[in-house]
Amino acid sequence: MTSRRLVLVSEHYQPNSGATAQLMHDLSLGLAELGWNITVLTATSALPIDHKSNRLRVVRLGQQQKAAYATKSVTGKTLAGLLFLCSCFLWCSFRAHRNDLVFIVSNPPFIGLIGPLLKIFRGLRYLFLFQDLFPCSAVLSGVLPAQGFSTQIWTALMQGVCRHSAATVVLNQAMAKQLQQDSSHRLPLKVIHNWAIEQGSTSPRATNPFAIKYSFQSRFTVQYSGNFGRLHDIKTLIGAAAELHNNSTIQFVFIGGGAKQQEIQQSNLSNVLLLPYQPRPGLPETLAACDLACISLIPGAEHTLAPCKLYGILASGRGLVLIAGPNCDLAELVQREKIGIVVAPGGSELLAQQLQYLSKHPEEVAAMGERAKRVYGEHFGFERSLRHYNELLLSL
Repeated sequence: MTSRRLVLVSEHYQPNSGATAQLMHDLSLGLAELGWNITVLTATSALPIDHKSNRLRVVRLGQQQKAAYATKSVTGKTLAGLLFLCSCFLWCSFRAHRNDLVFIVSNPPFIGLIGPLLKIFRGLRYLFLFQDLFPCSAVLSGVLPAQGFSTQIWTALMQGVCRHSAATVVLNQAMAKQLQQDSSHRLPLKVIHNWAIEQGSTSPRATNPFAIKYSFQSRFTVQYSGNFGRLHDIKTLIGAAAELHNNSTIQFVFIGGGAKQQEIQQSNLSNVLLLPYQPRPGLPETLAACDLACISLIPGAEHTLAPCKLYGILASGRGLVLIAGPNCDLAELVQREKIGIVVAPGGSELLAQQLQYLSKHPEEVAAMGERAKRVYGEHFGFERSLRHYNELLLSL
């Protein structure tokens, strides 16, 4: 059993409700149980003591100052991220051990810049985890111009982060292909998938406490759970809901928050229910409270990010509604394994037609879910991902 040291840099960490926070909490606990001595650097503002492992220590950096800047605006988030970057650099400069391996998670997206700096000034090795491909994600969301000088600078900087890392981890093959295609150098890339944070309970929706609480236990339910971010296509889903607003048997449930939440609020549709993020202990009920679960991506985002919600949907045995380009890797998986339906962005009318058909054929929906659960067991899962991370870290 190894006793190597790891510094995990992740702006978000449990008890924050976001996917990154919970994924990094799971990963740090898993690695600690395998013998790694881990220090987590995070901006999480409130953290209960975790007694699960004496090899895991959590250090909160700049949380009071961060709260002053952490608004929903891009400027506020950028300032908060810069503060966290500076705090992490200073901590590692003065507190990290010479043989520490630094594991940097791309929240904020430019946090990877501390990697080359620590390598130059402290001789520390690092690996970098891309949650989404920055600055491509910023260009797609309209934060950066497609051809601007600032975008060129960010592209060069992030390619430098990848070139000088001991390894760069991406979440699927599409991201790896895009990142390598955009680089003029051969990059040390490794694909490791995320996993289901929780999976849905086995109780039917008719007796599901969450569905009963919000009175949709008897309706065919399409659920979108997670971040309503700039790279997610909410408009197509809302358009389908508008097409079906006279159909009293179909319900659209949105759970979460984000930049596009206002689009949902402004729809004013009787068949649309908007709810906030749910705490992790309640996820088994929320994940099971639907017939079909949604992933929606704007054009181009298919090669830039890997939706974390995919794994929870598959593990919960739910069919998938995918709004994305029909030729991307995720669409090919859905179509090849017959685990859901694929609709291109803007195809609200077609989506409405398919949902109306599926609402009348529950046996097809159930078969999609059974195949989805099988796919998760055969190709994904926390134990598999943890093993891959451990093997990678031991090889560095």
